[in-house]
Amino acid sequence: MQKNNFGITREMILEVLREGAEAMQFFTKSFKDKYDVKLSGKIQSETFSNLLEQISARIFSKHLGYEVKKANSDNNPDLFFTKINMPMEIKVTSGQVWRGGEFSKRASWHLMVSRSEDFDEFFVCLVEMKGENDLWISAMQRGKDYYAPSFKKDQIYELKNDQEMLIKESSAPYGKKTNQPKMYIFVGDVVKPKNAIKLVREKL
Repeated sequence: MQKNNFGITREMILEVLREGAEAMQFFTKSFKDKYDVKLSGKIQSETFSNLLEQISARIFSKHLGYEVKKANSDNNPDLFFTKINMPMEIKVTSGQVWRGGEFSKRASWHLMVSRSEDFDEFFVCLVEMKGENDLWISAMQRGKDYYAPSFKKDQIYELKNDQEMLIKESSAPYGKKTNQPKMYIFVGDVVKPKNAIKLVREKL
């Protein structure tokens, strides 16, 4: 895997996911199931996202050797890497589409997490969402009533293919340079076995 701007690795992400999954499974068994509480997938994903902020800040700080701060209000980025002065957002979905804020001016870099219902299978990638090419697809620009912009598995597949092609071209003489947004897959994969693109979660 290519190095990313933050220096985070697959092993760090797996450590975060395992601890977060254990906590969510405990929450499900001791509270949600015990009291038959109905929680939507959106609420569970938001809860897990908040949990990942806390765990990631601690685990990344431990492995990187400097403080990674978690958000202390909604006005702050989910994570802030103090040594390199870079923020990061975390987005969690139980499906294959991530939602953002229509007018969000937060961090360019997003850790995109797709989880299974039982919190035992995951897809995780780090994506540079903003820059010369904003990857959020605006619902308002497309005339949709729902306000939130989206980021989909098809875009991840395109980014993956573009990067693989770029690596081949850059290893050849006079290889091409590009301003293509960067993307790193840590857990799982996105494939196109036939005509349909599929997001593949990895079992922990």
